[in-house]
Amino acid sequence: MSVISSLSKRGQYSTVSTLTEVPTTEGLILYLDSSDEASYDGGPTTNYFVPTEGSFPVNGTGTFQRLRSGSYGGYTIKPTDVVYRYELGVFGCHYHGVDVPVPSVFPTGSTVQFSFDYYISTGTVIETDYIANYEQGASGAITNGGQALGVWRSVVLSSNVTLVGYPYVRAFLYPGACGSLRLAADGFILYKNPQLEMLNYPSRFVYGPNNTNNVRANGNIWRDLSGRGNDFTIQGNITWNKDTGFSNFAGNSTGNGNKIFRSNFPQNLKTSQLGQGYTVVVVARSTVTAGSWRKLIGNSDGDNYIDLYQNPSGNWAQECSSTLYVDGVQVNNGAFFMSNTGFHCYAATNSNSGLLTNPVYGLTIGNEPNSSPTGTNAYPWVGDIAVVLMYERVLTTSEIKQISNLYKDKYGY
Repeated sequence: MSVISSLSKRGQYSTVSTLTEVPTTEGLILYLDSSDEASYDGGPTTNYFVPTEGSFPVNGTGTFQRLRSGSYGGYTIKPTDVVYRYELGVFGCHYHGVDVPVPSVFPTGSTVQFSFDYYISTGTVIETDYIANYEQGASGAITNGGQALGVWRSVVLSSNVTLVGYPYVRAFLYPGACGSLRLAADGFILYKNPQLEMLNYPSRFVYGPNNTNNVRANGNIWRDLSGRGNDFTIQGNITWNKDTGFSNFAGNSTGNGNKIFRSNFPQNLKTSQLGQGYTVVVVARSTVTAGSWRKLIGNSDGDNYIDLYQNPSGNWAQECSSTLYVDGVQVNNGAFFMSNTGFHCYAATNSNSGLLTNPVYGLTIGNEPNSSPTGTNAYPWVGDIAVVLMYERVLTTSEIKQISNLYKDKYGY
């Protein structure tokens, strides 16, 4: 049985040996994963401090050398590491790094994190204690602060982006500051795995023109990784976080509300593969108490097709003849209380033989579709939706358990 590699890009398949690493692909027609880089072709979790051989988009005094081997401070450089060496002793302005535009790539209000490890050679006498600089939102110097040399140190700095100052987020490796200064008269400094990443966005999933930092031109697409091309449209003020997925479905910033949908999703699931039915899997959490219908995914209420809900009692429900699972364990319809219980893996299989009519309305995640008889945006999900999988066959209990285990550690259920 083949599986999709979670490290694959742009929905391409690869075969790996451990089934617990990735979901099975047999019959897979939809694979949406909010934390997988391939879902947005280099979106928020991309490292905007792009690895180079030592020359950066913005360069000041001196040059960096890319190291691919060697041991320093008890650490042996790995092939996957990005390590730069800078020889100290030269006076000048030592900024080396990147400028990322605000707001076209890093929107105001978003959270950006700059991180790296560094090592200053033993015996170095520091003159100007200035290691790095992070400008726009979180500005100011990163210094060694009198700590012992000859050991690796870690730096992690995050802040919201503002429009104050430069129209860029500027992340610089900056050994010795600027103005005919230097970090030391001799010795060297190493920087390991510098990373500049977006932690979350205030509204959209991706930003920026296609030629800017490898960010897609269309800022409202959640890309299908199944290879079947079933990309979904993100509409309204949907919010995103790399650790929790999508939320804010209850908003209504536009006439059509906040939702994720595909209007022309394949509608032959009930009769596909000689009537074998289908399976839907959603990793999500409810953050609201009981009292209203809340839709995870479905067509119109009453279509009797795919509709997965939190019902008014706060319980997990499916409107058509199905077998339901929570975290890989079969449950009765409406028997599992899902309100404010954290993340869970919800799965439903439907083995009907095509006797029901195909749905009229688009497949929608987190809300009712437009023009639904129940009402447009009538059942907004209150919480987070992180992963959606759909198969044009009925998965076995062991397969559903395998998928649940895949996401269990990340989402903590």
